[in-house]
Amino acid sequence: MTTVPEKLEKLRRFVGNTPTLRLECEFEGKKLYILAKYEAWSFTGSIKDRMALRILEAGYETERLEPGNTIVEATSGNTGISFAAMGAYLGHPVQIYMPSWLSTERKRLLRFYGAKLFEITAKEGGFKKCITLAAKKSKKNGYFGPKQFDNSWNVLAHAQTTAPELENALKLNKLGELDAFIAGCGTGGTIMGFFHYFSDLSPHQRKKTHFKAYPILPTNNEDGGHRIEGIGDSFIPKILDLQALSPVLRVNDADAINIARQINNLGLSVGISSGANVFGAVLKAFELPAGSNVATVLPDGNKKYLTTDLCSKTEEPLSREIKILDYEIIA
Repeated sequence: MTTVPEKLEKLRRFVGNTPTLRLECEFEGKKLYILAKYEAWSFTGSIKDRMALRILEAGYETERLEPGNTIVEATSGNTGISFAAMGAYLGHPVQIYMPSWLSTERKRLLRFYGAKLFEITAKEGGFKKCITLAAKKSKKNGYFGPKQFDNSWNVLAHAQTTAPELENALKLNKLGELDAFIAGCGTGGTIMGFFHYFSDLSPHQRKKTHFKAYPILPTNNEDGGHRIEGIGDSFIPKILDLQALSPVLRVNDADAINIARQINNLGLSVGISSGANVFGAVLKAFELPAGSNVATVLPDGNKKYLTTDLCSKTEEPLSREIKILDYEIIA
């Protein structure tokens, strides 16, 4: 029989070391290049696999997670799918609390992996209620709560994997240092991981005073008030320190959908939050001096959005002026 450590090692081979892309873009006649980690290649097709695996590893290491324990978490989808898939392989029942307005594909995938799903409406308390209910249940004997919005391993997962992978791509291609990183905020784990890795607070104690990390939030981040699933969940997570970061960039969900469609038209697979990230990154690259290295992440693929506006409505947003022309894989 395969042991838990052996199974974890197998999972590690599926998570991380995703392709680093260099997107060729154009805005107001100016050619711009954006670096992006392509996370659709991960175990369940999203960046949340990195955090989920690291939290499970830490759970086993600290003996807070024991064989057969039920994993219970609040999620907007991708994190829950990661825990459901990994839990199924590792032998853990999984229970998920999720807002009711999220995509059908997310709900079907969670149930397909065997998770028990509790849907909470906005009237019942929305995302905040999901977190409260999951936290309460996690205190019971036999339950393990990852608590992604409070868990420092969420940040460390990106400081230890995603950020150094991006830096290695810069070094490999002799592109210099990273000037700016832009990412949508769900838990805040990705952007805080990059901030801690590349800033003066880095454990490497490197002087990178010019580096800036810009968080992205929707123009309306109330429960169910926007279509960028996975970011802007109507509250500020404990691990997200907005005061330490550069000013928030606000993105309209129509612009996010437009840019995501353009990236998908290159044959890549990305969701709506990828469009938001690239939209923000292009606008920031346009402001910065020529040759600046601006990076982001493409958090997930398009398969969870087939019944959403990504694949239906036609938009007329500001981003029609932004063109995503091509890409190359640089690492």
